[in-house]
Amino acid sequence: MPPLRAIGFLVLMGFVLFVSFRIFTPPVKTVQILSAPDGSRDARLQHIYYYSKPGFKIAVRERHLWHTLFYMSEYTNAPAGALNEKLRWSADSKRLYFDINGKSVWGYDFETQSSRLKSP
Repeated sequence: MPPLRAIGFLVLMGFVLFVSFRIFTPPVKTVQILSAPDGSRDARLQHIYYYSKPGFKIAVRERHLWHTLFYMSEYTNAPAGALNEKLRWSADSKRLYFDINGKSVWGYDFETQSSRLKSP
């Protein structure tokens, strides 16, 4: 195969991979990025749209890379558009909480590296 034809083939395959990646990756919207009070970590809340209602993804960055800690596909206990979701840190930066409409849905303790469902 001539070199020019091989380069053209590689460019075409790269384009096909790019398009397939875009098709199979759902739309994502970053809702909130919140730094811990001591500045050691950042937390990110994202909406992921598979269907009409968003799913939620929570990731944490301690150095350079984001690591997903929590994923919830859809929250169906409230009408669309009536959700008030937010992340919050404990005062000592050791726990992260996810609240929907003022109620704690999920929590994570960084000391024990475990998920918790109750907030103080």
